[in-house]
Amino acid sequence: MERLSEDTREVLFPDWEGPDKTGLTIEQTGGEIFVKEVKGESPAARSGKVYEGDQIVGATVYFDNMSSEETAELLKTLNRHKVGLKLQNKGDKSPCCSPLSTPCQVKKSELDIKGTDMQMKVPSANIEGSVVSVRLPEAES
Repeated sequence: MERLSEDTREVLFPDWEGPDKTGLTIEQTGGEIFVKEVKGESPAARSGKVYEGDQIVGATVYFDNMSSEETAELLKTLNRHKVGLKLQNKGDKSPCCSPLSTPCQVKKSELDIKGTDMQMKVPSANIEGSVVSVRLPEAES
């Protein structure tokens, strides 16, 4: 299989136990991390998506099989890094006050929504969960 020279791809390893057990040898060079070797018949080799010389530019860690202690400890070690969180609202099951568990209403008489090419004044809007309801005045003829 021929591969592109600068393609970026994501490979999922559902049973990750470190690079050795996944069949990868990684090397840090010049502040970057590269795949030095992909061992034959390993999960990495069987994926068909990992090649020697690939630069590792990011990683997604799923918390499915981690204890809450492991998860909290991992998050505490990440200081000034770009991190994206996958969040789920548990509603009444959440031990913390959640802004999405109760409806939110805009208390101003007008709501300004601005974008690159627009400006709109809305007299009434409700936000409930992921639904935004906006009431507009009747258009003048």
